[in-house]
Amino acid sequence: MPFQKIKYSSQVLVMMVAFCALFFSCNKKPIGPDGPDPVGPPPPGTYMSFTDFRALFSGTADLTIPAGTKKIRGAVISNSINEAAGNYRLEDESGSGIYLYSVVGSPVYSMGSVLEIDAAGVGVFTLYNGDLELKSVPQAKVVPIAGTLTITPRTATVAQVIANKDAWASSLVKISSLTAITTGTTNTTGTNYTITDVTGSLTLFVRTASGIVVNTSGHSITGYISIFNSSAEIGIRSAADIQ
Repeated sequence: MPFQKIKYSSQVLVMMVAFCALFFSCNKKPIGPDGPDPVGPPPPGTYMSFTDFRALFSGTADLTIPAGTKKIRGAVISNSINEAAGNYRLEDESGSGIYLYSVVGSPVYSMGSVLEIDAAGVGVFTLYNGDLELKSVPQAKVVPIAGTLTITPRTATVAQVIANKDAWASSLVKISSLTAITTGTTNTTGTNYTITDVTGSLTLFVRTASGIVVNTSGHSITGYISIFNSSAEIGIRSAADIQ
């Protein structure tokens, strides 16, 4: 049979070209990595800073965190082995810290973990031995979240720590150029040490149960500020905090 040419109208040709373009574009694999989009940092304003959160408390009376207060989140900077059960120190990027007393039955939160806390309407600020503490937040409202926070200890002298104890409580500091670390009194819970630089002295309390051996020949200490009976103290996470 002789080959016959098939004639198409210009309108039909246009429709065929459009169909082919649509078919191949719909079946084209998208360019880029597979899987879900990476999770980035939360948008600005998602959380209230610890500095602003601490500022909710004024005076000495217990304060229930007002309803509608934004969530907070920070990194655990304390080691549970050298704290009483349920006590944690957290710090965020603002340089302020929070002393969290978790409810009975809560898990042990590891050092470095990031916790998101929704204290609105339930959490209570109280002064415990002069240290500002957040308590009564239900376990379900203290949520470990993915990621890490880089917390850099502020460099300070003993005198600066004492002068700023209320603002710096539950945050990390590094005190260099120590002139002495001396062993003090011991009780059933632990041992008091005195750290000294040219500007003054601070108490370092180490729990016996922690097993931390204090290097009394050290010349530098990194730890978090606490307050006991209205006096500033410093707590360490491990023996490596003294060098």
